[in-house]
Amino acid sequence: MSGKGAREVAQAYFAAVNDTRLDDLADLFAENARLSFPMLEPIQGRAAIRSFYEGVLQFYPERHDRVVRYFAGDSGHVAAEIHFEGKTATGRRVVFDAVDLFRIEREKIQVLRIFYDSARVLQMIGELPK
Repeated sequence: MSGKGAREVAQAYFAAVNDTRLDDLADLFAENARLSFPMLEPIQGRAAIRSFYEGVLQFYPERHDRVVRYFAGDSGHVAAEIHFEGKTATGRRVVFDAVDLFRIEREKIQVLRIFYDSARVLQMIGELPK
């Protein structure tokens, strides 16, 4: 991979999420990227992914994804172990650990799969983010 390495793209993803830079975040995804998020059908395409994140970031006006560690493979695969802490728009505190799996090609996220205990998160927030 020339230019930015896969890990650097993943780091840029978390920086954009934490800083609420939606356009920068969307630009990290390939045009036909796919996002898999717990309890939802996969989200396909950069514009749909941007729209999804706009809703999620509004739902969590206070939030921080802290990457505990990265695991990077040879061919654009990166795993990130994350500790999330935040507060919903309704004031509920949410804390959980997650794992994000990235497939990055040509400096763009092609596939992002996010895993966390969705039942536990639903207990904390009392509803599913839209």
